[in-house]
Amino acid sequence: MIINTPNYDLDNENNILSYLRSEIDHKCIYRVAPNRVGLPAKAANKRYTWQFYLRRCLFDPRFVLSAAHLLINKIPDIENIQIGACEDAGVPLGMAMSTLTGHPFITVKKNRKSYGLLNFTEGRFTGKPILLVDDLAGSGATIKNSMNILLSFNIPIADYYATLINKTQGTHKNNYIKDKQLVSLFTCEDFSMTWNAYVDKYNKEPEFGPFY
Repeated sequence: MIINTPNYDLDNENNILSYLRSEIDHKCIYRVAPNRVGLPAKAANKRYTWQFYLRRCLFDPRFVLSAAHLLINKIPDIENIQIGACEDAGVPLGMAMSTLTGHPFITVKKNRKSYGLLNFTEGRFTGKPILLVDDLAGSGATIKNSMNILLSFNIPIADYYATLINKTQGTHKNNYIKDKQLVSLFTCEDFSMTWNAYVDKYNKEPEFGPFY
């Protein structure tokens, strides 16, 4: 039995999507101002002009439960899967989806624990296929790694995987997981990704707020 999401005065899917989109656009994207040095990138000698920081909203109960509610509605046969989150960015969203469905929840680590049980996962398995959840899909490396870990233990994987944002925007098919369908609420096209795009849309400069 699916548990109903709390009523946050968001009375339909379009209202919820608008709320989530606005929260992400204003609070979860750091944009580098023109003529400023970009953010350090993963690749050597590269810089970012913008970067998602989704946990600024995913740690907000109102936001994460609303996002989880919409994702659950997009997953076919939700009763016959178990939700598994990729550590650590996918954990808040996966936990929210677990809370709303009532399904036991697991997490999958990037690397085996170095002490104790030396385990790759946390939680209790039900035997149902695992629906992997993460905050966004970019290269797909995190979800692919989680899937490979589960498959190495013969744990079944659901036909779908879920993220808040599909960062590939449908242009990088090699980044998708073969034979699995990606379910997301947004792509980068839903947001004003750069400083100038934000100013053009909202007629004000971005205010990311303090960070430490």
